[in-house]
Amino acid sequence: MNADPSWRRDVPRHPVPGPHNEQVDTESPTLPCLLDQPGIVLTSSGRAAILLGLESLALEPGQRVLVPSYHCPTMVSPVLALGHAHGFYPIDADGRPSLEWLETNAPTDTRVLCVAHFFGLPLDLSDLRAWCQRRNVLMLEDCAHAMFGQSAAAPVGGLGDVVIASLPKFFAAQEGGVLLVRQPLRPISSLHSVSWRRQIKAILDGAEISARYDRLGHWKIWAEPMLKLKRALRGKTPTQVVTTTQVTQFDPAGEYARIDVQECRRAPTRVAKRMATSATRGRVITARQRHYRAMAQALANRAGMHPLFPDLPEQSVPYVFPLWVDEPDKIYQALRTVGVPVSRWDWLWPGVPEMDGDHGKAWSHHVLQLHCHQDMTDQDRNWLIDVLLSYCKS
Repeated sequence: MNADPSWRRDVPRHPVPGPHNEQVDTESPTLPCLLDQPGIVLTSSGRAAILLGLESLALEPGQRVLVPSYHCPTMVSPVLALGHAHGFYPIDADGRPSLEWLETNAPTDTRVLCVAHFFGLPLDLSDLRAWCQRRNVLMLEDCAHAMFGQSAAAPVGGLGDVVIASLPKFFAAQEGGVLLVRQPLRPISSLHSVSWRRQIKAILDGAEISARYDRLGHWKIWAEPMLKLKRALRGKTPTQVVTTTQVTQFDPAGEYARIDVQECRRAPTRVAKRMATSATRGRVITARQRHYRAMAQALANRAGMHPLFPDLPEQSVPYVFPLWVDEPDKIYQALRTVGVPVSRWDWLWPGVPEMDGDHGKAWSHHVLQLHCHQDMTDQDRNWLIDVLLSYCKS
């Protein structure tokens, strides 16, 4: 389907840096946040947190890491970078690992089970935790989509032997991950410090994004002269729209899956830490919940689509709004072309088998992840809904 350029809108795909992130919070945060867990380590990225966490478990040769059939390739690449065996397990309709399949089909060499809170909706992992304990399996709790929230059993990150998360998915940090290892069998690697050049570049990159979306505020005093100098040195103004060649097939050796082990051993920049740790959380929580519920209401009972999880639990803060679309290939690229902040995990790691009762492969094709972060305005959200419905009708 061809995109109509007249529909284009410059909606931020991710939270936007700026002083507004640190303003006095008018909404009191009432949900657990992973950043408050004792013993966390901030890393350069979520995939770095996975790699460092697996290293700390001191796996023996031949021991296997199981990941869900529905996954981002960055969940698999750290496993292979460390030379470990990997495998896949099916997920149920609610995104939980299929306990029935694990009971009868989990390989005997399984040592780590990676379990994810997809879309920011916390899962009750108590029965999975019990299964892991019976089988002498360690649980890696992937909270990349769930920085906040609580299930019936525990806060997010409350049950994993290893817990990881991603800063940019919830805060205006351009990089960063979170790692918690409750009983490391090997000390977590010391992280290399960041050079001053990289620190300055991170500050300017964030300011440039802030300026693009008119969120500099009182940062203008220092940011505008520095950005003007930066543009003069590179001889051009910042590009507003970046177009890339569409890649239709996943390459395990390509840029998307590649992992730089040395980069994983680097600390995050200071500005990334600050953007995450000083953000007013009430604004993050309430805006994301508001956008999710508005999308659920607007997209319910529509032909050719349905909200995957129409009811947002009170104790959750979404990363994205998952929407099932019957024929996603017809609209996905068109939506991205006009600026709709949408993602799809259609690139699964090669070798995911067909498994009875698995919903993961179907999700990877049909589920669109509509972004719903705190720096989207209500007007941005309503435009997103209108464009989506227009394309689906046509």
